[in-house]
Amino acid sequence: MISDFSKEKLPPIYKRNGKDCYLDPIREKLIQITPEETIRQQVISYLLDKLEIPHTMIRVEERLSHYGINTKDRADIIVDRYSEEEQAYYPLAIIECKAPGVYIGEKQENQIISYADRLGCDYCLLTNGTYVFPFFYDDKVGHYVEIEDFPKYLQMVKKEYVEIPQIVPRPRLTLREVQEHPDAYVGTDMGESTPVNILIPAVNLWECLLYPDHKFPAKEYRLFRLVEDYGVRILSYGNAAGGAFGGAYRSFIVNYKGNDEFVSFGISSYATWAHRDVIKTALNIAIDDNEKSHHALQLSLDDNLIVEGDKCTFTHSGRIGISNIGSGRISELRDLCLKEYPGIVDGKKFNLGTLTCDHLWNLDEPDVMELLENLISYALIRDEYRAQVLKEKK
Repeated sequence: MISDFSKEKLPPIYKRNGKDCYLDPIREKLIQITPEETIRQQVISYLLDKLEIPHTMIRVEERLSHYGINTKDRADIIVDRYSEEEQAYYPLAIIECKAPGVYIGEKQENQIISYADRLGCDYCLLTNGTYVFPFFYDDKVGHYVEIEDFPKYLQMVKKEYVEIPQIVPRPRLTLREVQEHPDAYVGTDMGESTPVNILIPAVNLWECLLYPDHKFPAKEYRLFRLVEDYGVRILSYGNAAGGAFGGAYRSFIVNYKGNDEFVSFGISSYATWAHRDVIKTALNIAIDDNEKSHHALQLSLDDNLIVEGDKCTFTHSGRIGISNIGSGRISELRDLCLKEYPGIVDGKKFNLGTLTCDHLWNLDEPDVMELLENLISYALIRDEYRAQVLKEKK
């Protein structure tokens, strides 16, 4: 299975007007190096060397109008097939390359699938270099399905593909196993520097979010309506500091003030530029509202989870980054929360909920539901505050 394209070779580099350029093997011209162009060249290398696609069957930056579609849009890469019977070229696959760290989610997947469908492609692929999502149009089900990888070119022409192996999740850890092995996710989703007393509730919460046996109930909550518990998705999001965080997220479709938005929960390790050797654990709440996709809240569990015996209280200082402006005012965020969702304001901090770590948590139990409701509400208000500040700065 394709994990990423980072190890694929890049073309020779030349200087033009003082700037580094790749010698593109398909267009046969010098192309200025950008992060997105680097991904595109690595994908081209993969197509040529690994999939054995003929040089003449690859088009780069091709206008979709070339194939009869009434649009000015271009495709990053199109792979053609030749019909001997009709003596004509037809698009076999379309590939979209995003820059490293760029979010890939439902909207982006739907867009590439829409292009593939309009072109009549059997295959399509979406990547930001780190995350790779290949699809195949399965005539038996009448829609595109995610596959493990593109096959080699001769197999592609025959409409062959390899299905993604069905992964049987391991049984959820018992409470005793969580307590005895709190480092179960250290090095992957959790930080090596996170204390054991924080790791235990972090693992409990993470498995609560990952396992599908229980769902966050769809209903009206105080600030929003939960439309659907969408389950676990593999996503990547950025934060205000320019970092990128990818992996599994538990996603919910939320209606807030008439708009449906994806709100997703993930847990990841992170370090700051000032202390790169200190690897902490963060609870991330991401919002994908069709305009932007980012972490609305990155809550450091090391710094904000207060553990007293079995009692685990999730708090936050209110610190908030706003795009390229810098930091927002905590007092202004607090005032907005007091207006729209006052229950979480606790003096100078925000109290987001308390759980008792004497059992395995589930998404449909009252205390967990209240925590998730508070976290989602807080994340939505933080984004509302960001929007207000940005509007005032214009």
